[in-house]
Amino acid sequence: MKLVEHFPNSHSMFTDASEVDLLLISDVHFDSKDCDRVLLKKHFDQIKAKGGFIMCFGDWFDVMGCFRDPRSKGQDIRPEYLSQSRGYLDIIVEDSYNFMLPYAENLIFMGYGNHETSIIKHRDTDILNSLCFLLRQQGSQVVKGGYSGYFNFSIQDRGRRTSYLLAYHHGGGGAAPRSKGILHADIDAKNYPDADIIVSGHNHQKLVLPLVCYRRATQTGKIYHSTKYWVKTGNYKRNDHLPLIGGWHVEKKFDPTPIGGYF
Repeated sequence: MKLVEHFPNSHSMFTDASEVDLLLISDVHFDSKDCDRVLLKKHFDQIKAKGGFIMCFGDWFDVMGCFRDPRSKGQDIRPEYLSQSRGYLDIIVEDSYNFMLPYAENLIFMGYGNHETSIIKHRDTDILNSLCFLLRQQGSQVVKGGYSGYFNFSIQDRGRRTSYLLAYHHGGGGAAPRSKGILHADIDAKNYPDADIIVSGHNHQKLVLPLVCYRRATQTGKIYHSTKYWVKTGNYKRNDHLPLIGGWHVEKKFDPTPIGGYF
């Protein structure tokens, strides 16, 4: 297996295997008190047992406990991140690194979400870059993508090399409680005409939609049909156990959302 960077947000994976097992995730919010780390580890162990690979499309981090961040208070922060001698962000990066280290050879891609770009904007540091750097020092081939971009898989299929193109965008907009974000599906298909699969996260919804079948034509004039798959990757931040008397989720009428990514 070989990973190649063409541009900062365009990568390829070359393998002689005929198929590739993937775990597609986003919105892990690893450092949040509400992250379901038990389920996350279970899924990582399952993909490791298959000899497969992990791709994270943004918001691995939550990082809403920085000094003067109005989104959280002291009781919302995991106690191990409250230290007088070390920086809050440094501790979280190290904790993420220790969690991921057993899966370093399985982790191939990490992209940015709005939580990572917010830290770049307000704190002038790139914690995703720091995490990927640490993992690569331990032999991981993980590549750092963008907020959106492409990832191409080149595999051996019955003696011929075949490519499958994945387009990704972390996502934008609100929680989409009624549409689940599906109104973006056809727009994404228009915006990523070359992709075989389109992946996004952000709104914590989880679904797979086979998009309408497309009529295509080769340069030799052969006509064929192709189907794109549109994937919303869910999340690992539980909110179904939160008290119903008040708080952010209650006041914004956020419903519980599906937990976990997609194999």
